[in-house]
Amino acid sequence: MQCPKCWRPIKFEEKYAKVVACPYCNSILEFGTGELTIIGEQWDFIDFPSIFIVWKEVEYEWKKVYVKWQIRYEYDWWFFDKFFVIIDWEEFYIKEDDWLIKMIKGWNFVKNDFTLIDKIAWENIVLDEKQLFIQEVWILKLVNLKWFIKNHLIPWKEYEYLDASYKWKMYFLERDILAWKIKISKEV
Repeated sequence: MQCPKCWRPIKFEEKYAKVVACPYCNSILEFGTGELTIIGEQWDFIDFPSIFIVWKEVEYEWKKVYVKWQIRYEYDWWFFDKFFVIIDWEEFYIKEDDWLIKMIKGWNFVKNDFTLIDKIAWENIVLDEKQLFIQEVWILKLVNLKWFIKNHLIPWKEYEYLDASYKWKMYFLERDILAWKIKISKEV
């Protein structure tokens, strides 16, 4: 059987279980009349194999990394996690998507009146006097938070995202759909 939301395989003993949680997308599924139906979503994280664990110190790239919190975004029947970490007394985000890990630094908020999703991939935009080459544009839904987060992210809210590059660096732009502030961060 497959989850009707993310289409990943679901394994359980059908003759005993009536409700099961999808281990991939957090959907709560009910088995009835030979098929699975979505009846809700879990608030708690379903943990996936990752070296990054909230409130733990791990070794990554020969550095000690302390993980403070975790957020999960959903897109097109899949998700990715962002971890807020401390490395050598500096703050970073680590983005983990399908075990692809990116280290992100230098976020700041910029007031701007354009939406990100009206931009087209493979074109350029000018932001802070930099000509950024757009690689991807999408809308993500924030589906979960783990631990106390000192910003205004709200679960189940949608955020616009744009990935762009400038002088061999990746830039990530995030905008709350209802606000006109863009959060800019840079891959290091």
